[in-house]
Amino acid sequence: MKMTNKILLQIARFLILLLLQVLIVNKVELGTLLQPNIFLLFFLTLPINLKPIPTLLVGFMGGLVLDMFMDSAGFHSTALLLFSFARIYYIRSFTHIDIVESGVTPMMVNMGFRWFITYCLTLVFVYHLAYAFIESFSFRYFVENLVSAAASALLTTVLVILFQLLFFRTGKDT
Repeated sequence: MKMTNKILLQIARFLILLLLQVLIVNKVELGTLLQPNIFLLFFLTLPINLKPIPTLLVGFMGGLVLDMFMDSAGFHSTALLLFSFARIYYIRSFTHIDIVESGVTPMMVNMGFRWFITYCLTLVFVYHLAYAFIESFSFRYFVENLVSAAASALLTTVLVILFQLLFFRTGKDT
Protein backbone atom coordinates (compact mmCIF):
# COMPACT_ATOMS: atom_id res chain seq x y z
CA MET A 1 0.00 0.00 0.00
CA LYS A 2 1.36 3.44 -0.89
CA MET A 3 2.30 5.88 1.84
CA THR A 4 -0.40 8.33 0.71
CA ASN A 5 -3.07 5.65 1.00
CA LYS A 6 -1.83 4.68 4.47
CA ILE A 7 -2.01 8.30 5.64
CA LEU A 8 -5.50 8.72 4.17
CA LEU A 9 -6.58 5.48 5.86
CA GLN A 10 -5.26 6.76 9.22
CA ILE A 11 -7.10 10.08 8.77
CA ALA A 12 -10.31 8.22 7.93
CA ARG A 13 -9.89 6.01 11.04
CA PHE A 14 -9.39 9.08 13.21
CA LEU A 15 -12.47 10.84 11.81
CA ILE A 16 -14.67 7.75 12.15
CA LEU A 17 -13.59 7.14 15.75
CA LEU A 18 -13.93 10.84 16.56
CA LEU A 19 -17.49 10.91 15.22
CA LEU A 20 -18.32 7.66 17.02
CA GLN A 21 -17.01 9.15 20.26
CA VAL A 22 -18.68 12.56 19.93
CA LEU A 23 -22.02 11.49 18.48
CA ILE A 24 -22.64 8.19 20.28
CA VAL A 25 -20.29 7.29 23.15
CA ASN A 26 -20.36 10.72 24.82
CA LYS A 27 -24.17 10.69 24.79
CA VAL A 28 -24.33 7.50 26.90
CA GLU A 29 -24.69 8.47 30.56
CA LEU A 30 -22.64 6.11 32.77
CA GLY A 31 -22.24 8.23 35.88
CA THR A 32 -19.33 10.35 36.97
CA LEU A 33 -16.78 7.54 37.35
CA LEU A 34 -17.00 5.96 33.90
CA GLN A 35 -15.78 7.75 30.79
CA PRO A 36 -15.29 5.30 27.90
CA ASN A 37 -13.06 6.64 25.14
CA ILE A 38 -13.20 4.55 21.97
CA PHE A 39 -11.13 7.16 20.09
CA LEU A 40 -8.05 5.84 21.92
CA LEU A 41 -8.15 2.91 19.49
CA PHE A 42 -6.72 5.22 16.83
CA PHE A 43 -3.71 6.14 18.96
CA LEU A 44 -3.20 2.56 20.12
CA THR A 45 -3.06 1.29 16.54
CA LEU A 46 -0.63 3.80 15.09
CA PRO A 47 2.21 1.97 13.29
CA ILE A 48 4.63 0.50 15.79
CA ASN A 49 7.67 1.91 13.98
CA LEU A 50 6.43 5.51 14.04
CA LYS A 51 9.29 7.69 15.26
CA PRO A 52 9.01 9.52 18.63
CA ILE A 53 8.51 13.08 17.34
CA PRO A 54 5.70 12.18 14.91
CA THR A 55 4.11 10.03 17.63
CA LEU A 56 4.09 12.97 20.05
CA LEU A 57 2.83 15.35 17.35
CA VAL A 58 -0.02 13.02 16.34
CA GLY A 59 -0.99 12.61 19.99
CA PHE A 60 -0.96 16.33 20.69
CA MET A 61 -2.69 17.37 17.47
CA GLY A 62 -5.29 14.62 17.83
CA GLY A 63 -5.89 15.82 21.38
CA LEU A 64 -6.39 19.39 20.18
CA VAL A 65 -9.01 18.22 17.70
CA LEU A 66 -10.75 16.25 20.47
CA ASP A 67 -10.61 19.29 22.75
CA MET A 68 -12.32 21.39 20.09
CA PHE A 69 -15.12 18.87 19.62
CA MET A 70 -15.55 18.09 23.32
CA ASP A 71 -14.96 21.59 24.69
CA SER A 72 -12.40 20.38 27.20
CA ALA A 73 -9.82 23.21 27.33
CA GLY A 74 -6.69 21.18 26.59
CA PHE A 75 -7.42 18.16 28.81
CA HIS A 76 -7.36 15.66 25.95
CA SER A 77 -4.27 17.14 24.30
CA THR A 78 -2.30 16.99 27.54
CA ALA A 79 -3.47 13.48 28.43
CA LEU A 80 -2.82 12.23 24.87
CA LEU A 81 0.64 13.78 24.86
CA LEU A 82 1.44 11.84 28.05
CA PHE A 83 -0.19 8.74 26.50
CA SER A 84 2.01 9.12 23.40
CA PHE A 85 5.13 9.55 25.52
CA ALA A 86 4.25 6.39 27.49
CA ARG A 87 3.54 4.54 24.21
CA ILE A 88 7.04 5.28 22.93
CA TYR A 89 8.65 3.85 26.05
CA TYR A 90 6.26 0.90 26.28
CA ILE A 91 7.07 -0.16 22.72
CA ARG A 92 10.81 0.29 23.28
CA SER A 93 10.68 -1.71 26.52
CA PHE A 94 8.28 -4.54 25.74
CA THR A 95 8.47 -5.13 21.99
CA HIS A 96 11.16 -7.15 20.22
CA ILE A 97 13.30 -5.08 17.85
CA ASP A 98 12.37 -7.24 14.83
CA ILE A 99 8.70 -6.44 15.37
CA VAL A 100 9.40 -2.71 15.70
CA GLU A 101 11.46 -2.67 12.51
CA SER A 102 8.76 -4.57 10.60
CA GLY A 103 6.34 -1.67 11.06
CA VAL A 104 3.42 -3.88 12.03
CA THR A 105 0.26 -2.26 13.37
CA PRO A 106 -0.23 -3.10 17.06
CA MET A 107 -3.50 -5.03 16.99
CA MET A 108 -4.57 -8.30 18.57
CA VAL A 109 -4.38 -10.15 15.26
CA ASN A 110 -0.77 -9.02 14.74
CA MET A 111 0.66 -8.99 18.27
CA GLY A 112 -1.34 -11.60 20.15
CA PHE A 113 -4.01 -11.24 22.80
CA ARG A 114 -1.75 -11.11 25.89
CA TRP A 115 0.62 -8.49 24.45
CA PHE A 116 -2.22 -6.33 23.18
CA ILE A 117 -4.31 -6.47 26.37
CA THR A 118 -1.30 -5.46 28.47
CA TYR A 119 -0.34 -2.72 26.01
CA CYS A 120 -3.89 -1.40 25.78
CA LEU A 121 -4.70 -1.53 29.49
CA THR A 122 -1.42 0.13 30.47
CA LEU A 123 -1.66 3.02 28.01
CA VAL A 124 -5.39 3.56 28.45
CA PHE A 125 -4.87 3.70 32.23
CA VAL A 126 -2.10 6.28 31.77
CA TYR A 127 -4.46 8.38 29.64
CA HIS A 128 -7.41 8.15 32.06
CA LEU A 129 -5.24 8.80 35.12
CA ALA A 130 -3.73 11.90 33.50
CA TYR A 131 -7.16 13.08 32.34
CA ALA A 132 -8.72 12.58 35.79
CA PHE A 133 -6.03 14.56 37.58
CA ILE A 134 -6.00 17.31 34.95
CA GLU A 135 -9.78 17.60 35.12
CA SER A 136 -9.87 17.79 38.94
CA PHE A 137 -6.68 19.90 39.03
CA SER A 138 -6.00 18.61 42.52
CA PHE A 139 -4.68 15.67 44.49
CA ARG A 140 -7.50 16.24 46.96
CA TYR A 141 -9.61 13.64 45.16
CA PHE A 142 -6.75 11.16 44.76
CA VAL A 143 -8.76 8.02 45.54
CA GLU A 144 -11.75 9.10 43.43
CA ASN A 145 -9.46 9.92 40.50
CA LEU A 146 -7.69 6.58 40.85
CA VAL A 147 -10.98 4.65 40.94
CA SER A 148 -12.39 6.64 38.01
CA ALA A 149 -9.22 6.10 35.96
CA ALA A 150 -9.16 2.36 36.69
CA ALA A 151 -12.87 1.86 35.94
CA SER A 152 -12.74 3.99 32.78
CA ALA A 153 -9.56 2.25 31.61
CA LEU A 154 -11.14 -1.16 32.11
CA LEU A 155 -14.32 -0.18 30.25
CA THR A 156 -12.37 1.48 27.42
CA THR A 157 -10.11 -1.58 27.09
CA VAL A 158 -13.14 -3.86 26.85
CA LEU A 159 -14.64 -1.62 24.15
CA VAL A 160 -11.34 -1.51 22.22
CA ILE A 161 -11.07 -5.31 22.33
CA LEU A 162 -14.69 -5.75 21.24
CA PHE A 163 -14.14 -3.26 18.42
CA GLN A 164 -11.07 -5.17 17.28
CA LEU A 165 -12.87 -8.52 17.43
CA LEU A 166 -15.75 -7.13 15.39
CA PHE A 167 -13.84 -5.16 12.75
CA PHE A 168 -10.26 -6.50 12.56
CA ARG A 169 -10.56 -10.27 12.28
CA THR A 170 -8.05 -10.88 9.51
CA GLY A 171 -4.30 -11.15 10.00
CA LYS A 172 -3.76 -8.53 7.31
CA ASP A 173 -1.66 -5.57 8.46
CA THR A 174 -3.75 -2.44 7.99
